[in-house]
This record gives sequence, structure tokens and C-alpha cells, in this order.
Amino acid sequence: MLRLPLIFLTTLISVAQAADMVVIHSDELQLFPRGQLLDSHTGINLPADANITVVFSSGGVQSISGPYQGRLEDPLKNKNIGDDTLVIALAKFLKERETVRGILQPAEKIWLIDVSTQKRYFCIAPSERVILWRPESKSYTASRLLITHKKTGQKARLMWPAYQTRLPWPSNLPIIYGEIYTVALTTYSRTFSKELVLYQVPDSLPTNSHKVVWMVGRGCIPQANMLLAGLR
Repeated sequence: MLRLPLIFLTTLISVAQAADMVVIHSDELQLFPRGQLLDSHTGINLPADANITVVFSSGGVQSISGPYQGRLEDPLKNKNIGDDTLVIALAKFLKERETVRGILQPAEKIWLIDVSTQKRYFCIAPSERVILWRPESKSYTASRLLITHKKTGQKARLMWPAYQTRLPWPSNLPIIYGEIYTVALTTYSRTFSKELVLYQVPDSLPTNSHKVVWMVGRGCIPQANMLLAGLR
């Protein structure tokens, strides 16, 4: 009676250990759905004209086109980085959320802080300056911007010139990552307000795949989706 649970547990461990890559892009969803975990020691059979992209446990990325038969090899296999938790986290994210498909964003656009929506959590690229952004459709008139650090009450007031979509974070208001700021954008007599929490992606993360998982954990979901869409 005691052997059955032990055998079952051993099987689960073997399956988890074998899963060292995950499908992140696919146009052959029946055979290789997004979020599917795969074993690099087992060959795959990709039909003609099909394309998939996988992320390995190291964070390495590989895209292949069919017809293809054989194993996939991790381009970072000699870097000695990563573990299976990366691909498991990516699989969970891909299966639970609708992800950005098709349209790739310029790298700098991923890191802009959109003040025109109620999205609260934003991540900043390592060593990058914080840039506020509003869509062109909302930039035709000048606006007043008030940013307040909620904990201390420290404020910064500045004008956002007409026809300007980007604005640097005010130099007189220090950024404390992980804490709440309130943002109020006033155009004419109308004011749009939101709360904002910023996080800075660590320099120590070895690949963009690792950055995606880190960002998901901080709630920067749209930005994580955009970064994920660019992994090829």
C-alpha cells in the first residue's frame, strides 16, 4: 500500500525534472500550445510551415521553422545559469493570461510610464531614466502634472507642453521603488488621477526571459507581455 504513493511521487518528480523548456510563441497551437513544457532530451516533430519559439531553463531562446525533426539545443547551455523554475513560471503566466501577440514594440517604448490609464504597476529598465508618457491623442493641449509621494507628502508640479508625448520624471522628486505615488494630470478643468508604483528591474538578471518572470511578480503585466512578445 505504501508503494503506490511513492511511485506516483517519483513519476511527478521525473516529469518536473524533464521539463526544461517552454513554448512561448507558436502558430501550431494544436501540437505546441503556448505554455507547453517540453524536454530538450526528447526530439520534436514540427510540420512544414509551422513555427515555434521556446525558452530554456537558462533563459536562452530558440525559434525554429518546420519541417523539423530532432532535439532542440539550449544556446546558453554552457553559461551555467537558470533552473526549471523559470520555465515553470513562464508556463503558468502563458496559460493564465492573455498575452500580446504579433505586434512588437520598440525596446524603449516598453519602459515608458503610461499616465493615461489606471494601470498601477510599472517596471523600469536597469539604469534607465524614468520617462512619463501619454498617447498622441491626449497631447494636443498643455497639461499640469502633480506627482505626490503618498508616504511623505512630497510633491512635484510641472507643466506638460502641448504636442509632447514624453516627459522626464521631475528631478526634485526622488523615486523610492515599491512605494505609492499619486499622479494628477489636469487639462483645462478636467483632472485624471491614478496611483503609481514603480519597480526597477535588477541588473543581475541574466536574460530577458528572467526579466519577464520578475516583472510578472511585480504586477507589470502589460510590459512583461511586450517583452515576452519580442523574445525570438
